[in-house]
Amino acid sequence: MLGISIDLRRCLRYRAVTRARKRRLKSGKGCRQRLCRYTAKFLLAMVFAYGISLVALPAGDHRLSSPVEIASRGFSYNLSSYELANLAAKWFHLLYSALPWTDLDAKARHAHLARYIELAPELRASQQRLDSAIAQNDTLAISVEQSRYGALKKELGQIRDSLEELLESTISGEIVKIGLHQWGDFIWPPVDIRLSQPPSIVVSSPRHVIRREEVKLLRPDLSDDMKTEIERALLESYDLSAVVLATGGLAAYPNIVASDSDLLPLLEVSAHEWLHAYLLFHPLGRAYWDNSDMLSLNETLADIAGDEIGRLAYVTLTGNEIETSVPPPNTAAAQVNRRQRPENEFDFREFMFETRARADEMLASGEIEAAEDYMEHRRLVLVERGYNIRKINQAYFAFHGLYAAGATSTSPLGEQLWELRQLSSDVGEFLKLLQSVGTWEEFLSVLDAHEIDR
Repeated sequence: MLGISIDLRRCLRYRAVTRARKRRLKSGKGCRQRLCRYTAKFLLAMVFAYGISLVALPAGDHRLSSPVEIASRGFSYNLSSYELANLAAKWFHLLYSALPWTDLDAKARHAHLARYIELAPELRASQQRLDSAIAQNDTLAISVEQSRYGALKKELGQIRDSLEELLESTISGEIVKIGLHQWGDFIWPPVDIRLSQPPSIVVSSPRHVIRREEVKLLRPDLSDDMKTEIERALLESYDLSAVVLATGGLAAYPNIVASDSDLLPLLEVSAHEWLHAYLLFHPLGRAYWDNSDMLSLNETLADIAGDEIGRLAYVTLTGNEIETSVPPPNTAAAQVNRRQRPENEFDFREFMFETRARADEMLASGEIEAAEDYMEHRRLVLVERGYNIRKINQAYFAFHGLYAAGATSTSPLGEQLWELRQLSSDVGEFLKLLQSVGTWEEFLSVLDAHEIDR
């Protein structure tokens, strides 16, 4: 019996060693496969990033002597420097994390996500306190808040890479589910985001009409005095309405998404910016800069579809059930929803829509100064209600009006695209219906084919 027991233990030990050796071999093989796959994606991403920096983001008029170029000289945002600093670092981290002894498990990534959900509002609150201290020239408060804000940013930096990978993989999963993948589950371009501070933009418009003239990327750290200086230069030297605005994201590569966003808008913006990269490989995206109609079509489609993909990712990540397909605020469906709210509840979207419509009427009548006074008055009303909007003018509406799904647009495009979405089985079919549209006339033909009013 003793001999049998010893032989049994030897047999079991041998089987355990054999299984362990097989696991190591399998792990090594999986590691090599992941490294090869990630390396190939990295090289393709480098090529794509170079192309997008040259082609996909002209950011308005590039004449060296254009009014916006002159007024904003010294404040420009260097997109190439951003991509050089971030693309290689992100992908090398991904390659490094593919090694079996460095990879984080799902539990650790979700712990980072939970901490980020807490960090985002803390970062915003700290930034607001710091801005207030600077405005009051309170040296002690500035020092305290700078230290606190720096500590929060440092903590974010420690979890950022793994958090980005979790968000990217979740969004990628939703993209595969709606059928926008190629060659198995391969997605092109890969979903790649960077939680960072997006650039600001300066937008110009003629004063007599709301129409976008130029848009240029600016540094994100401009003070209010710097912004006012740029706007005043364009007004006084060129009689142009101008506004410097913050952005929530940028379709660079990696796509830039504000690092202090709450989770839902973070996912929506991430999906929106990825769609711009995706559409660049289709006629619709390549026609982005052809004219204002095609620009608005691209942005509005990315708004509607990006919000839905982001919401699907949110449900997958959190398990919270929310409506994933939500009508744009200026559609009839959204207006029905708003009428169901309490009568005394302030409706920001309706307020802005009314402001835009009235400003259009006054400008059409030649009442330029009166329209500008009216828009400033409406801004002050919003400030009293807690909406900290620095400036509302022709340029403000010219920029936001491009997003026809937004509250400030008077275009029927948002309603038209929403009707097309309702006629599609899912958001993937909706995108495939429109991604091959290369001209405005082709889009009108799509509306006619689906019996949607122009």
